[in-house]
Amino acid sequence: MEIRTNGDVPNQDEIVELRARAEAGDRDAAGRLGELLAKHGDLAAALDIWARAYGDAAPTTRRLAELLADRGDLRAAVEVWQFSDPVRQNPSGLHEEFMAGLDIEERVDWEDDPEDWAFMERERLTRLLADRDDEAAVA
Repeated sequence: MEIRTNGDVPNQDEIVELRARAEAGDRDAAGRLGELLAKHGDLAAALDIWARAYGDAAPTTRRLAELLADRGDLRAAVEVWQFSDPVRQNPSGLHEEFMAGLDIEERVDWEDDPEDWAFMERERLTRLLADRDDEAAVA
């Protein structure tokens, strides 16, 4: 597997270890693997990892990400997963590292309530389904 990077090189040993743990059912490892793959440009692989690891626990997130990917907007699909509760709350994930690098003023912009995000996610999914004239799915 080739991982495209944006300047820094991912630790291949960590990628291999996380992949093995994810395939064994470790959701925390899968979450971190998806984050690393997304960070280094392999958006489709990240989406696949997250859908397999968290799709049953986050069906709205999975469906919204699938619709965005189907429209060709992989970056938006990745952002959906990055803001999802399973990825953000992953103790092995990159979110805490990201938050630790922010100033206190900047943190306020990133500390959304998961219930607020879930509501916005459902609303966005409903609009996308309505745009597709998928009335059965909207209902």
